[in-house]
Amino acid sequence: MNTVLQAVGKKYGEREAARRIVCSRGDEIIRTAKKVIFALHRDDFSQATNLLKEIDASLKACAQPLRSFPDLSGEGPFVGGLEEFAEAQLFLSYIKTGKLGMIDKRTTSPLTYIGGMCDATGEIVRYAMRQATNGNHQAVTDAFLIVESVITDLLDFDLTGYLRTKFDQAKRNLRQLEQMQYDLSRRVTNPKSEIPNPK
Repeated sequence: MNTVLQAVGKKYGEREAARRIVCSRGDEIIRTAKKVIFALHRDDFSQATNLLKEIDASLKACAQPLRSFPDLSGEGPFVGGLEEFAEAQLFLSYIKTGKLGMIDKRTTSPLTYIGGMCDATGEIVRYAMRQATNGNHQAVTDAFLIVESVITDLLDFDLTGYLRTKFDQAKRNLRQLEQMQYDLSRRVTNPKSEIPNPK
């Protein structure tokens, strides 16, 4: 084997090892971020905080491989992990402040942030549903206003492809909140009416 090919083969082997780390950690981040969201729906903020620390550790483990091979940042599991992480952070921000605020700078690229924000609207619907079931009907109005603001802001972006699909999902989430508001208004005159579960 000539020396050039030997060098290429060595570099290829190093890249594959780095790719395995990045993809494995990306899968871990996806699973952990989902657990964060589940914990938040249970009002278990302590567990959510600990899980977020685990995500931070996974991202730090990816730092060196990504410095050596920056193109690995486009690997599917890593991209998906960042988006899921963004969603979890935005949902946490909404629960704590009623707003979709600032999040970790590692998740603020346009594709990651917009995708995570659109997905977070679905969690906001589920959160509002649970709050309404417990008698907090104002939560539905609050959720409607924040999701409506997301839709209004994103209308200026002329989204296409993957993000357009995410945006359309967010619009469906807004319609669910509109339906929930309508059903709650009906309960004033018909107490036996039920709030439909979000689809």
